[in-house]
Amino acid sequence: MFKGVWRHLGFDTLLEKTASLAKSESGKEAVLSIKPLNDKIEITERGLFTLEFVRLLSERHFPLETFPDISAIIEKLKVEGVVLSVEEILKVRSVCVQSKNVKRFLNEIRERFPRLSAFSHALSSFLELREMVDSAIDESGEILDTASSNLKLIRSEKSRIADKIKKRLESLVRRNEDICPEQIITIRNSRYVVLARAGYRKRFPGIVHDRSASGQMVYVEPTFIVEDNNRLRDLEIEEQKEIKRILSEISRKIRENRYRLESAYQTLVELDKRYAVAYMSYKLKGTLPDVGDFIDIKDAKHPLLALSGKEVVPVDIKLRRGLVITGPNTGGKTVILKTIGIFVLMSQSGFLIPCAEGSKIRLFNKVMADIGDEQSIEQSLSTFSAHVKNISEILLEADRNTLVLLDELGAGTDPVEGASLGVAILDYLKEKQVFSVVTTHFTPIKLYAYKDPFYDVASVLFDEKSLKPLYRLAYGVIGKSYAFVIARRYGMPDKVIEKAEKLISSDDKLASDIISALESEYVALQDERKNLLKLKEELEREKKALEGEKKILKEKGVKELQEYITHFKEKSEKLLSEINDEKLRRRVKELLKEAKGKVEKLEEESSKDVKNKIEPGMVVKLKGSGRKGTVIEVDLNRKIVKIAVGSLKMDVKFAQIESVEKPPEKVEPKIKVNARMPERFFPELKILGMRGDEALDAVEKFLDDARIAGFSRVKIVHGHGTGILKRLIRTYLKDSPYVKSFRPGKIEEGGDGVTVVELK
Repeated sequence: MFKGVWRHLGFDTLLEKTASLAKSESGKEAVLSIKPLNDKIEITERGLFTLEFVRLLSERHFPLETFPDISAIIEKLKVEGVVLSVEEILKVRSVCVQSKNVKRFLNEIRERFPRLSAFSHALSSFLELREMVDSAIDESGEILDTASSNLKLIRSEKSRIADKIKKRLESLVRRNEDICPEQIITIRNSRYVVLARAGYRKRFPGIVHDRSASGQMVYVEPTFIVEDNNRLRDLEIEEQKEIKRILSEISRKIRENRYRLESAYQTLVELDKRYAVAYMSYKLKGTLPDVGDFIDIKDAKHPLLALSGKEVVPVDIKLRRGLVITGPNTGGKTVILKTIGIFVLMSQSGFLIPCAEGSKIRLFNKVMADIGDEQSIEQSLSTFSAHVKNISEILLEADRNTLVLLDELGAGTDPVEGASLGVAILDYLKEKQVFSVVTTHFTPIKLYAYKDPFYDVASVLFDEKSLKPLYRLAYGVIGKSYAFVIARRYGMPDKVIEKAEKLISSDDKLASDIISALESEYVALQDERKNLLKLKEELEREKKALEGEKKILKEKGVKELQEYITHFKEKSEKLLSEINDEKLRRRVKELLKEAKGKVEKLEEESSKDVKNKIEPGMVVKLKGSGRKGTVIEVDLNRKIVKIAVGSLKMDVKFAQIESVEKPPEKVEPKIKVNARMPERFFPELKILGMRGDEALDAVEKFLDDARIAGFSRVKIVHGHGTGILKRLIRTYLKDSPYVKSFRPGKIEEGGDGVTVVELK
């Protein structure tokens, strides 16, 4: 139910642009086959995945590169005994390399990007298979001598015989320059020949394999090299047989890995598709909206306009249930309509949408639209008839979980009948409780929506003085169409416009005047609101500045008073020692006590805010020294805080603390990866007798379990054998993100038949 409106909303174009960002042809096809989802849980998870992928792309490069389509090869591998061509084997190798690179990268980012790294499990390193291919075929597709010892021997013998033939032929042409003037040695019909004159038989016998264009020269195989040429031909047949055997062996190995290969390929295609979606979301500076029961999008921009490089004015879009948008044709009503539709499609397809954080979106089972001004040529329908046919199908199919978008409702026919039909359509949509967004110029439709609580109205603002659209929606306001104003702007004669204005009925003129007055009042209120917001911001700044100054003055006052009392106390104690009158001594002591009480009261006031806010873990600054410390515990009764300043712990009073800072909030990950603790884990793995890929899988799981179980050192027993298994394991360990280092075992540990691994 989505696809029919994709072209009108621009979603198909967005998919095409997104597909161009994919690395592979298969990835491009996967993007173009994207369909909006209906399940809320799946949609939410897909959005969170894209958000995580975008965060990764903002920090580092994703190592996925171009890889070929091997779906036909995977199908071919279902046949037992199938032999792949060199080109097919190299395609498989390319996918294996990509699988290895991406798997390694995903393992490295596991901690911070759990959703993305979860794809690692479906990928494989294919170490043994890659090494088998690399030892047999180079990047250009040539079969290497290292492919087998027999192939090396055959080629060595071929080279020896070919050199022998060429030396004998070189000697022949040098001795017979008159018969072989050009001294050319070449190959015809897979046999070495010389270019000689037609009368060569006078000098040496031979077999003619070809003639020159003139017929004066012939390509001759001298009789004395026939036996060597025959041997060379036999060796070439042997070489081809050996190459076929090698390709058959590699194909057998690939077939053994076909399920893992298919899993890796499909995973790479899926990652490629999701990479393209994430990269497009990144280019659009998209955000992930909350899913709710209505639409409330802030600073929305149509994605295709955002990609155009032109300046786009963002618009706030609110859809509670029904919304009727009014205003002039040049104001962008249709763009707003399309923006709502494409945002729904994007959100349900895993894209982030270009709008401000904190926006809300609603999910729909169907999106249906009647947008545009196209005639149905195939069905011989007029513009109006085509619209009516389309809207009729929408009305029959729409329900509570449908988003209906209708552009210029009622247009294309008699205005009175069109307006009446439009009102009836809105009433029908209301009865079915359909979410709908409608644009219109007709006053009856505007007034119906304005009076009915099911519908909200909004007007696209237009500056009548500059004659420019403002591309902003004013909610709760019905907008004028500005037909006469726009006509003047484009040069319509004044006489025509004046005549048109006189022809408007008194009722229509009254309605237009009321709408115009409401619109002007709205603009004035908006300007007033802006001024109030500015004033509020200024008052807030002033308030913060005054509070800061008050705090500074209070702290300064307490500190100066403390210094004064200390100084006064020193002087008074000296004075008391000199006073003999007991009554006077008591009076001085009372004054000192009273002053001390006042200081303590000021200290209490200055530390009151700190005492209420302070808690363990907070960072505080000590007055005087300015050193910072972390709160360990708080004693409210004693009004003392224990803090740690570096390695030093100390008790300080509340009054000695300032600039309380909250500890950094712990961000709980939205997804938790719960790794099962192995029930029984022994830090030694025996893989004796295992095949290469089987052993690598066992080692990978063993290292996973070792890390979960908390071991820092483990031992892998692979034995000596031919050394292939040992080399495979140690090559794998070099790339493992878990491994800090590894070494051969000591004699008492099992020698070189054992690898001891130190884990990170």
